[in-house]
Amino acid sequence: MTILSFLAYAPAIILGTLIVHWLLPDKFTPSILLKLSLGTGLGLGLSSIFYFISLQVAPGRVNMPVLLVILIVALVVIIYFQKGLEGLTPTRIPTMTWMQWGLIATFIACVALSAFVFANYVTSRPQGALDAWSVWNRAARFVHRDPENWIATLSPDLPLLRHADYPLLVPLNVAWGWDVVGNETLRTPMVQAGLFTFAAIFLLFSAIALTKSIGQASLASIVLIATSGIVPSGTSLIADVPLSYFILASAILMYLFTCENDFRLLILSGFMAGLCGWTKNEGLILIAASFFSLLIATSTNFKKALVYYLSGLLAPLAVIGYFKLLAPVNDLVANTEGGLIGNILDPSRYEMIFNSFLSGILKPGALFLFLYLLVLGFGATQTNRRGSAVLGALLVLQILGYGFVYLITPYDLSWHLMTSQARLIFQVIPLAIFFCFSVSMEPEKVFSSIIRRQTALRQE
Repeated sequence: MTILSFLAYAPAIILGTLIVHWLLPDKFTPSILLKLSLGTGLGLGLSSIFYFISLQVAPGRVNMPVLLVILIVALVVIIYFQKGLEGLTPTRIPTMTWMQWGLIATFIACVALSAFVFANYVTSRPQGALDAWSVWNRAARFVHRDPENWIATLSPDLPLLRHADYPLLVPLNVAWGWDVVGNETLRTPMVQAGLFTFAAIFLLFSAIALTKSIGQASLASIVLIATSGIVPSGTSLIADVPLSYFILASAILMYLFTCENDFRLLILSGFMAGLCGWTKNEGLILIAASFFSLLIATSTNFKKALVYYLSGLLAPLAVIGYFKLLAPVNDLVANTEGGLIGNILDPSRYEMIFNSFLSGILKPGALFLFLYLLVLGFGATQTNRRGSAVLGALLVLQILGYGFVYLITPYDLSWHLMTSQARLIFQVIPLAIFFCFSVSMEPEKVFSSIIRRQTALRQE
């Protein structure tokens, strides 16, 4: 069932990868790993949107693999006439130093160990965490068992903490995956979780390898695996890993735009931002924050940049808007009327939120990033300095958005912080790691200069 579930998602991954190949600048043609890691999330996001639309017009009567294969064939024809066979040649392995070989070997070993840990966790806890079976897979079962009455999953009569208003990217992919496999096997949500988990790891690696160095990319990816808890979080089968992936993907694409000034990258960045909101409600904060970051990303020709960004964002945003019209009001919004102003004006709440976030952020992983940046130094060049500002703005605004939600929460603040803050911080950890390693010097440059100085001293 694991292989069958993976094969069910394969057309979506292929379609997403082809779209990324089509839109990425020609300079990125050899970057197969970057295209595949971006294409995995893009394809799964598209497939969930297609399936959601099918539920409105022909519930239970659209064969998703057939639809995806038709789109793949059409896109292959378009790409062939536009680009020919360009980009189909294998990626050449660059010449690497002994340090780079050692770092990339360590990264590969970490990925292999992560795959073993992931498989062990999900087989020992096949239902995932509480939210997996009570929220995400519960919604998937409603849709899969009765697609014509799928809207029952949005019933306001569901218990409050079952969150009937949560977006449907994750459960809809599980639902149509079950349609293809033929039964409600738990291997299908496991496979989707694994795809997002390892796509996030390889996306971080490939993006830093492209913009900095292989050694820097290996170190960043090792830090992500070792300190963020991304693998255990992935095995929980909930939506936090997919959301962290889409936040990272949208930020990286906007960062690449500042380096290359190719507006097609903004189409992809906007679409990935929209998928943040289609994954979890917290993703709506990223959508709002992205417009401020876009201002930083393009000091000139902002109108053109905005048009390209919106061309990617509008499709998922329209789906989110339509879904929110059908879904019950979010519990945080529904219960804020009485004490909203009082909460905002209460200074003790600001202090509690600040202290809680500070204690949640100051972990060994964050201290390592600070020390790494301190030891190796800043290495942001003139070409990517603006991109680094974009990443920093997105990171800060996302955290401030989380803080504002806590400020207005109608629930007991200490309880709300205790039960959800760790997940929110996790959602931005991949972005924080990318930011740190994009602004720091590469270890190859730092240690090669040290070695050269030592050699010169010996010769003297």
